Amino acid sequence: MARKTKEDALKTRETIIDAAVRIFAVRGVSRTTLVEIAQEAGVTRGAIYWHFKNKEDLLEVLWDDVFSPFEAVNSAAEKGEERDTLGLLKKTYLDLFRGLSQHPRRLQMLKIFLNNSESEDDQSYQMQLSHFREGQCIITKVYNQAIARGQLPVSFDVHLATLTTMVFINGLLRKWIMFPDELGVDHEIPALLEILDQMIRTGFVKS
Repeated sequence: MARKTKEDALKTRETIIDAAVRIFAVRGVSRTTLVEIAQEAGVTRGAIYWHFKNKEDLLEVLWDDVFSPFEAVNSAAEKGEERDTLGLLKKTYLDLFRGLSQHPRRLQMLKIFLNNSESEDDQSYQMQLSHFREGQCIITKVYNQAIARGQLPVSFDVHLATLTTMVFINGLLRKWIMFPDELGVDHEIPALLEILDQMIRTGFVKS
């Protein structure tokens, strides 16, 4: 009986998350309430609060799901145990695109995040800004680790390379979302990520 209860709870949690994504896509993040999500999911408000403390907690879960491939590279950068951090970073980006192509909910939520035009005072906007900064910190750690491992020269411009990487990946994500038929995850995306990898390995040396 306990096992069935746990399975039911997980099913309810997934139902709530799916409903939240549908409502966010229509009404936007800031204009959506937990009551509306509960109604869309066909559950009580109590069920919502059993699984999520508030809307921000729910958004955190969705964000972590979209960008889950970064967990491995972040852990590797923290521990300093990965010998090929640049290779792992490239694999992480490829896993991100493949995960988005295989999981419609992740893709829908990414579209919502990227197209979010809420006020800068909105909590969801501030949360996204915070996570983008965290992503920038992860890339910076990876490049510093690559320098320590001898993959990049000591004169490597970490700051400029990090900004370039962020702009490259952000632009690639937006382009892929708009024209998925032009950017396949088996051919064009890997080729473009290889170009980024080679650009990082051979450029950005401080003069």
